[in-house]
Amino acid sequence: MQKFRDYVYCDENRMHSYISQIPKFSKIETSGSYERTTAVDGEGNLVVAKLGATLNEKKSKNYTFNINPMENFVNWVYDEKNAINYNGENLEIDDRDKLIVLNGKMTMPEMSENMEMINSIAKNTALFNIIPMSDEDREKMAFIKESDNVPILLELDSKYIFNGNLKKDSIIGNKNDFLDNIDEEITIIGRIDKVYNSDEAVEVYDLAKEVFKLNRSIRRQIPKEKLEGAIIYENGPLIKITPIIVYK
Repeated sequence: MQKFRDYVYCDENRMHSYISQIPKFSKIETSGSYERTTAVDGEGNLVVAKLGATLNEKKSKNYTFNINPMENFVNWVYDEKNAINYNGENLEIDDRDKLIVLNGKMTMPEMSENMEMINSIAKNTALFNIIPMSDEDREKMAFIKESDNVPILLELDSKYIFNGNLKKDSIIGNKNDFLDNIDEEITIIGRIDKVYNSDEAVEVYDLAKEVFKLNRSIRRQIPKEKLEGAIIYENGPLIKITPIIVYK
């Protein structure tokens, strides 16, 4: 039976970059079809049939193809030979750069300790503060509002925390409604960037880089302890991934 997916995110540039490396997809057919009709007169001369003409012979050619590279890519990934369809097993450093399929609940990092810093950079702090919402929702809205990259965590039956940043421009549909997917079950297809197998604290998001957009030369002029307060950590074991496609 046909399965339908609600796609909420696709990093098209990265997806097409990967597709170009897959031999199976190296030849891409084109969409649509056309028909060419010809007729033969009594003397054997070939003539082009015109509207309303009676035809003695008809020839046609049709060209069709699958027009959805994203669906092709998803189906290809689900083959066990092409990606890790994760079911809670341990991952190793050698799994870096492999594709992985994850099913779980999407959340965001805990940001309560960074609340004052986040609100200080909101474009309209006064308006932000009178909107009736919880501190937790306000924190998340600030991230969506100010950053080009949205930090997410995936909760699933595993010892690992899975962390990745979503590009806001790759969100499908209304970007303001994207937060409706928080605490919902989703599927992520991504690439493993790094495996942390210990329980050490791992940096998952840096406000100075992502929200304040401070370049390296400026960050060097800021006291280290202040920059440290802008970094969000999660305790491992943790897997950093680059999300490619998200659907539910």
